[in-house]
Amino acid sequence: MKIVVSADAIINRDYYLECIETVLDQIGESAELYVLVHKKGSVLGHVEMRKIHSSFLSNVCKSWEDFLKNSYLIPGASKNLFIPCSVDLIINISRGFSHGIKKCENTKQITFLVEDINQLKRNKSFKEKIFSLFIKAHQIKSQRQADEIWTSDKSLVSSSFHGSVKEVLPPVKLSDYKIIPKMPGNEYFLINAESVSSSMAKELIDHYKEKNMLFKFIGIDIHLSALKEGNETFFFGDKCSGELAPLLSSAKYLIDFEQNKLPIQSLKMMCCGGQVLNPGNRFIEFGLGFHELDNYLCDDFIKLPKEEAKKIRGRAIVYDEVRFKHFLKNELARIENESSPYNVDNEDCC
Repeated sequence: MKIVVSADAIINRDYYLECIETVLDQIGESAELYVLVHKKGSVLGHVEMRKIHSSFLSNVCKSWEDFLKNSYLIPGASKNLFIPCSVDLIINISRGFSHGIKKCENTKQITFLVEDINQLKRNKSFKEKIFSLFIKAHQIKSQRQADEIWTSDKSLVSSSFHGSVKEVLPPVKLSDYKIIPKMPGNEYFLINAESVSSSMAKELIDHYKEKNMLFKFIGIDIHLSALKEGNETFFFGDKCSGELAPLLSSAKYLIDFEQNKLPIQSLKMMCCGGQVLNPGNRFIEFGLGFHELDNYLCDDFIKLPKEEAKKIRGRAIVYDEVRFKHFLKNELARIENESSPYNVDNEDCC
């Protein structure tokens, strides 16, 4: 069975790339990649060693910000980037767009809908606003191209999609996040940038600037670009484990407002032995290492109970990518069995 992987973009080393790598690890070294944007040489590792097919958007997009600004070109790019009919199965890892890459009608497609970055509330250009309804319609219509959709957030799936939908937790390389000695320096806390709106982020910056309290936003912050000028020190960005783990390990705590999706940043923090404050998340109950957030605008650091770092890590590590790999392995075996010429339901065949 010939399997390929399709995705929105390979631009930098972030959590989305980790998802792609996890799937590729299970498929094999010969699997080719089809992406709307490929920034060559932007990531190190086995991904760049594979054959990567990309669209003309690679010439105009060098960042995720560029990708969203040029989203009106995505329908055309998806149509021109064709996955050949010789492919039996497409595993699509979508951030909201790549599930529409053109394929043959009989080629099976499983879309793993990680998130929809087009839903991030951000300042849009005039052109983006004009084409916003057109882009949204393309995203919804393209979902019908998939035979199955896997996601941890079923609200991302359109009501017009009538295929199979499975709730699947995304892979998180939590084994890369370990308990390490704290770095010397000033006391600070962290905030998950992905979980805050632009207005809330401004409120946080203004408040903690006035209180002279140090903090950093971590994770995807495309939607907060307008706030960065003059406030660069507050933004750490979406970094790999090698850069992020030391920052997590030395922070007093992480504030994460994520409620509906698996709280990736919270799990990474907990695997480093750190504590998290959250208003309530449907995947993790309050308890060891994961505490209820009452007020996010404080005059001093929030007091949390002393807890054993190893026990906090033990609670989070159960969400490691191993679970997803096991699920994917079983699903691939099922699909291969269903497509086998010897798997015939006709009782008169023998």
